Amino acid sequence: MSVLQLQVSHPALSARSVIRALWKWKAFIGVLWLVGIALSTAFLLSLPRVYTADALIVVETQKIPENFVAPTVQTGLEARLDQLKQQVLSRERLWSLIQELNLYPGLRKKRTREEVLEVMRHDITIGLERGWSANRPGAFRVSYRASSPKIAALVANKVGDFFSTENLREREQEANGTSQFLESQLETAKTNLQEQEAKLREFKVTYNGELPEQEVGMLAANGQNKTELVGIQDSIGRAQQNKLILASSLAMAEDSVSRLQDLARRQAALDSSPGMAAGPGQPVLRGPRADLERVRAKLADLRLRYRDNHPDVQALLQEQAALEKAVRQEAAEGVGDATASNDKRAPGAAALANSDPTLVTEKEKVATLKAQIALTDREIEDLEKRRERVLRDVGAVQGRMDKLPMREQQLSSLTRDYEASKANYKSLLDKKLAAEMAANMERWQKAERFVMLDAARVPEKPTSPNRPVFMTGGIMLSLALAAGIAFLLETRRNVFLGEWELPAGTVVVGRIPKMMVEIPQV
Repeated sequence: MSVLQLQVSHPALSARSVIRALWKWKAFIGVLWLVGIALSTAFLLSLPRVYTADALIVVETQKIPENFVAPTVQTGLEARLDQLKQQVLSRERLWSLIQELNLYPGLRKKRTREEVLEVMRHDITIGLERGWSANRPGAFRVSYRASSPKIAALVANKVGDFFSTENLREREQEANGTSQFLESQLETAKTNLQEQEAKLREFKVTYNGELPEQEVGMLAANGQNKTELVGIQDSIGRAQQNKLILASSLAMAEDSVSRLQDLARRQAALDSSPGMAAGPGQPVLRGPRADLERVRAKLADLRLRYRDNHPDVQALLQEQAALEKAVRQEAAEGVGDATASNDKRAPGAAALANSDPTLVTEKEKVATLKAQIALTDREIEDLEKRRERVLRDVGAVQGRMDKLPMREQQLSSLTRDYEASKANYKSLLDKKLAAEMAANMERWQKAERFVMLDAARVPEKPTSPNRPVFMTGGIMLSLALAAGIAFLLETRRNVFLGEWELPAGTVVVGRIPKMMVEIPQV
């Protein structure tokens, strides 16, 4: 009864039970362990050796300061490596390298071309190396795995050279492409700028005199024209006033000539008729003296009614002066007796009238005044023509000034387009020159480039398999596998491994020692 109860209530597994179970199977575990070590060693010896060689390529910075020449290639290292990786690991390039170095000879016989290329891509590893500042990559490594150490180093160096060469070619091509693009854009901008210049030049030629920058000149011209117009008006006024004075003087002179001619005719009539008897005891007065007396009498009569500046008074004063001059001339000649002179004066009365210096002077004065009036009329006519011309100029200038707002708006639109085209052309020209300098810098290898700092060397030890690690793992795995099998075999027997497995409170009646039974030999 007690034995059945003990079998049903088997306790949980403990560490002492595990140790006991393994100790019971120690021989079995040792054998299995040795077998596992042997198998691991055989498997390790059967694995091919793999050698890895890597080349370190650094990113050499631009040799010319960027504030002098700005590079046109601004792609980061990660993006550039991704792009170059597609070029370097392309089918044609890798297949040419495989044929050149006779890589994967056995694999090429069993698998297709694409499969061989995929294996080679898997054997090539590209890893970035971080720089000193801001975790920026300043270098990268190109690694290659192969069964031959020389082939591994050779392929790693060739792939690294591929990256350097392809980077130079791509950068130069990109710089040249940028320069060519900017050149085409510059030609388009130049054509546009020339069109804008032609439009602006045509506008200025067409509307010359109505441009906003000519406003000051138009204001000055308008002011000058108005000043000239005022001067012309004043000149016309003065000329007209002078004409009135000359006309008045002409009328007086013509009246004086008429009176002198009338006086001469009367004198001639008196000279031709019998002499008039003078008063008692007085001689008969004839000639200039008689005329002078009559003029003086008439002058005295006029002065009672008019002032000396009256035209009639002025005319009589002039006539009086002329007669006084004639009387003085007659006195100087010493005329003889009155009878002889009277007999001689009658037939030459008409000639005396024509030779009268006063009359001649007055006629000359009339002719002079008429000529002056004609000149004044011509002057007035010229001034009127000038006034009309100035008025037309004033109207034309005012008309151009009235169009200034419209011309200013049109010119502003043309100027805005011209300035925009000019600024665009200048900007493209600066960029074009900078792009050409950058392209030359790339061509002369003065820009950023890849330099193989540490070429791949022939490895001395294989990187795979790692024998110490592999052997250690094989030994540990063999031991663990042997112990596991032994433990599983012991637990399947369902027996107690020691008193510690009995339930608490179980009474031990007795212990049976281990007995060795000897079987007699027959």
